[in-house]
Parts: sequence; structure tokens; C-alpha cells
Amino acid sequence: MIKILLNSKQMKRQFSILLAVATILLCASDAVASPKIKTYSVDQLIAKAPTLVGQIVQVTGVCKHVCATTGRKIFLLNTDGTKLFRFNAGSKIAKFDPTARGKEVTISGVVAEHRVTKEDLDKQETKALEAEKLQSAKKEHCDTDAKANGEDEKATPVQRIRAQKEKLQKQIAAGGKDYLASYTVNECNDYSIAK
Repeated sequence: MIKILLNSKQMKRQFSILLAVATILLCASDAVASPKIKTYSVDQLIAKAPTLVGQIVQVTGVCKHVCATTGRKIFLLNTDGTKLFRFNAGSKIAKFDPTARGKEVTISGVVAEHRVTKEDLDKQETKALEAEKLQSAKKEHCDTDAKANGEDEKATPVQRIRAQKEKLQKQIAAGGKDYLASYTVNECNDYSIAK
């Protein structure tokens, strides 16, 4: 009987030690699994986007535009109001609130890079020229998207594509990359609007 009690005490002690170790490991894995998300201004995001691809970021800025067609794109302005950055809704957001326009918004998502090659631009130009010939060129490119990509909002689709091709040719001639890169924040499932 004494031997059984002794074993019972040892078992309780071993169980307590195991429980403490499991708790420490669980807390450590939570810390690794959910790292602290850094908050950026729109200016900082524009400057650092190429180095943040694939990372979750939180961004605060003034909303300039919410897509009226789908409601799944929101654009935030940089400090001096000259540049926009696009954020795309994730699966948990049906539509961004259109009342966000003109208000400070804080939004989280994953930074993504979009590459366009000369071949991509050639295909886009062919399609745009065909649409122009048929005079059925419906508006496929949002003016706000154009501004966020540094394009002329008033240009036709063909003019925009040709401007991108020229930009890419200059970039390649200067020893740069053989594609144009643009950045967005995707999978945005959490945002708030300042009151």
C-alpha cells in the first residue's frame, strides 16, 4: 500500500512536469504561429512593397475610393495625395463599406507582386485593338486602378498598354528587369474605419 501511494505521488509529480512542459511548448508555438503584424503608412508600404511580398501587413491611410462595381477593392492615398495603393477583399469580406471614402482606414492583408511581361502586353494590345475596331471597347480598366498603377486615367486601353510597353522597353534598355511589377495587398479580411 505504501509503495502504491509512493508511485501515485511520483506519477502526480511527473504529470505536473509534463503538463508544465506542454504548456511552455504550446505558448511558444502560438508565438511562432502568430507573429506581430507591423503597421505601415501608405507611403511606407509603397516604398517597401517589393521587400514585403508574401508578408502580412497592416496599413493605415485615408480611403480615396471603394470600387462601385464589386465593392471588393479599396484604395488608400499616400500622405501628399499623389499615389494610391490597392487592397483586395478576402473571403471574409463580401464588400468594403462605401462610407469609408474620405475616412482613415486600417486594413490587413498579404502583399502581392503582379508581373507583366512584353508577351503579356502584346496579347493585351491585340485584344484592345480588336475591341477598338469593333467599337465595342467597354470600360475594362478602372480609372482608380490606372492611377494606382501610375497610368494616365484618361488614356484609352490601347494607349495605356503602349505606354506600359514603352516603360518596359526603357527599363530593359537600362539593364533592368524584363517585366513590370505592380503591388497590391490581397486577402484583406480585417479592416476598420475611423469614426
